[in-house]
Amino acid sequence: MKNNKHPSEWPTFFTTTYRGWMLHRLFAASRVCLILWVLTFACRPVPPATAGTLNIKAQATVNVEKNRLHLTAKAFNDGDEAAHNVQINMMLLGEHVKGPVRRVLGVNHSEILQVEKVISGIRQGRYPLTVMVDFHDANEYPFSALVGTTFHYKKDVDPNLRCVAQELEMEKGGALRLEIQNKEAHAKHIQATALLPRELSAPQPQIDFQIEPGAEKTLPFEIINASALPGATYPVFFYLEYDVEDTHYTAVAKGVVKIAGQSHWLQRTQWLWIGLAIMLAVAIVIHQFKSK
Repeated sequence: MKNNKHPSEWPTFFTTTYRGWMLHRLFAASRVCLILWVLTFACRPVPPATAGTLNIKAQATVNVEKNRLHLTAKAFNDGDEAAHNVQINMMLLGEHVKGPVRRVLGVNHSEILQVEKVISGIRQGRYPLTVMVDFHDANEYPFSALVGTTFHYKKDVDPNLRCVAQELEMEKGGALRLEIQNKEAHAKHIQATALLPRELSAPQPQIDFQIEPGAEKTLPFEIINASALPGATYPVFFYLEYDVEDTHYTAVAKGVVKIAGQSHWLQRTQWLWIGLAIMLAVAIVIHQFKSK
């Protein structure tokens, strides 16, 4: 028999039962919301304990006297914990010079590598110089620091190229865009080379291309995370080299690669689950109310 009375006219026992039934259903729905909410946040990765900062800066200076180069590479510990097994590497003119391994490099301390080299058989102009510092933390995890610069031989020249490397944020990989503009009135055949720390790699680190007078070009370099940790930031460099008659030209562009922090799938989709939980709770209440 259908009861057409207003709820205020229902018998006391029926009103009490109805309110108890509603509270029971709302409590059941809230438990569903609570379970999904707990799953969303309970599965988040536990952040590591606070640790020191290991930060090595690489620097390079070059002095040229006639056909003799005086090169100085420096590794400076700018962090707040010691670096281990520190080694300076210097690359120029197709040669790789390795310095001695320093077992411990303390905070605010430096390691220096000095090299003298006699130059012969190359064009005049500007050439690339790379310094890479290999080091480890206290747990023997490997890292590297990098700097790319240039030096001139006999004649200093301007490459007349505008080069801008964009910033890239990634987890496992991504494309870093290198924007180039030819500021001269003649075409150039250029070799672009990506200079990366050991934690990163590029399937195609070198690209040859032609750029017309006054033209602009964008080169995408695919970057892969080989061993970089979440939250790390790496400077990367690009050399753009070309020859005109008896002169060599080099331009340098600096970019930044940031490694995004990892997050759990449930954490990344937490608002979706919260919304679904609310919809499910409402649906349960409506269904139970209609069935009653």
